[in-house]
Amino acid sequence: MFELINKSCFVLCLLLTVLNFNPRSGYSQNSPIANTSDNASGSWSSFRNSGSSGVNKEVSLPTEWSVEQGIDWVVDLPGYGQSCPVTTPDYVILTSVAGPQKEQNVLTCLSRVDGTTVWSLSEKNSLPGPSNYMFSRAAPTPMVDSKHAYAFYESGDLIAVDLETGKLAWKRNLVEETGEIQSRHGLGSSPTQSAKYLFINLEHGGPSALIAIDKTNGNTAWKTERPSGSSWSSPVLYDSAMGEQVIISSQGSAVGFRADSGEQVWEITGLEGNSVPSPTIDGNKLYLGARQSEFGSVEKAAKSNLCLNLDEQGTVPGVRWRSDRCVTHYASPVVCGDYVYLINKSGILGCLDKDTGEELYRQRLGFECWASPVANGNHLFIFGKNGTTVVLETGDKFEKIAESQLWDQENPPSPSKYQEFYPSQQTAGGHGGSGHGGSRHGGGHPSDKKQDAHESHKPDASADSTPGDRASRMVRSYLKSDANADQKLSGDEIPERLRSAMENIDLDANGQLDRDELTKMAEKFAANRRGSKDSSRDPMVYGVAADKNGFLIRTGTRLYCIKGDE
Repeated sequence: MFELINKSCFVLCLLLTVLNFNPRSGYSQNSPIANTSDNASGSWSSFRNSGSSGVNKEVSLPTEWSVEQGIDWVVDLPGYGQSCPVTTPDYVILTSVAGPQKEQNVLTCLSRVDGTTVWSLSEKNSLPGPSNYMFSRAAPTPMVDSKHAYAFYESGDLIAVDLETGKLAWKRNLVEETGEIQSRHGLGSSPTQSAKYLFINLEHGGPSALIAIDKTNGNTAWKTERPSGSSWSSPVLYDSAMGEQVIISSQGSAVGFRADSGEQVWEITGLEGNSVPSPTIDGNKLYLGARQSEFGSVEKAAKSNLCLNLDEQGTVPGVRWRSDRCVTHYASPVVCGDYVYLINKSGILGCLDKDTGEELYRQRLGFECWASPVANGNHLFIFGKNGTTVVLETGDKFEKIAESQLWDQENPPSPSKYQEFYPSQQTAGGHGGSGHGGSRHGGGHPSDKKQDAHESHKPDASADSTPGDRASRMVRSYLKSDANADQKLSGDEIPERLRSAMENIDLDANGQLDRDELTKMAEKFAANRRGSKDSSRDPMVYGVAADKNGFLIRTGTRLYCIKGDE
């Protein structure tokens, strides 16, 4: 051990050793410390607990509960939200939107002990729109540090609030700087943070950027251009020898930027389907998740589920391994012990050796997962969209040790007040709903209906019309690019979002898309969406936070507290 310069350095090094944390290798899976957390086991400070989805192994989380036992308290929340809860040792912070047209952005602080409201702040939404399943509803997850809570909404509104008083510290709207947000289904990427900055990946149909926000005053510290397009993947922070990096996996590439300046450090290209799941850091390894796109192949998507060796000097990371067939979808990759876990759209769990990528098993869970699992020691907690939680003993074989339910599967609880609103409805007589009732996890785990650029952005038409009507509208929409009016798309007429799936759409393999091929594609798309409105009814588990006091599990309209060991 090298000679310490002074006693303060010795104390610091001793502390880092005790916490099993290497400041040059990111977050240890056994000690997922957020940069600004005071206590790793007492806080879950941001989306996926700063990208690790892990809780200190010294913490013993509950493994079983039921409707009758183990649920400490349940709270109905104001408005509707799709963000994860975040915690401090004393508080739980949640975002939501309220009103049939999402007129208000709401930030709520609850007591960690009993769920009572400590304070609630409501701010005018700068970009109101129908509150229904077709659009994000407070999807980005908030963040906390020792003094403030920070909340970013799909409207572009960003606020900082004093944790103790609930008073607004500052606010701004990013639209004023970046321009109008252009998105069929809203924004869902959650911010991450360093001690000094908030980092927001604002990718949409218009001018897009990665933006660093000064936490003290809300001013832009730097802004780096990003490609336009739809993305719900959230950035993560990595602490390397050359300083902190912000890492983004989205729209076909993974990129590392200097956190202090926004300068690009490295880039990996050639990825596919990586705009929903977020990257995961474990030591000096980076795990990227990718889903199978609507008309893409599993084989191509699997190759984009991979592990990179992060280089200490900031050069381009090397590919350590690629998956053969396991893919992610809504949930991001999670590392637990010696294994990395991927869950696809159909609820099939893939377990891979985290060092070699060897597939150890695949297991059908029997439910969909929109929330990322939580790792705790040698236990992996998997939270189903339907309120079922399965606990696994990590290993090279599927070993389920417990299964729990949040509600009666035969009689799930309905929202107490919230109702979806569609423009064709009238607000009178309760048709639009009161805008009260719940919250959801975001940051990254939306459904295809919110992700795929093919679907119509008109909620009244998409929700109420038949699949045949939707398919016809889609074909007409694509043929607007037919510049020479020959009823075929070729060359530059083919939209970028269809190019990667040409081999599955171009049935005669002639490099063109005629009306018949477009119709078959549209009909398949519409068939896949059949029943999506009913399958998106609350209750649904969107996100989870975990700390030494147990779990906080969020649905669209409620927050459930699962009590941990005393």
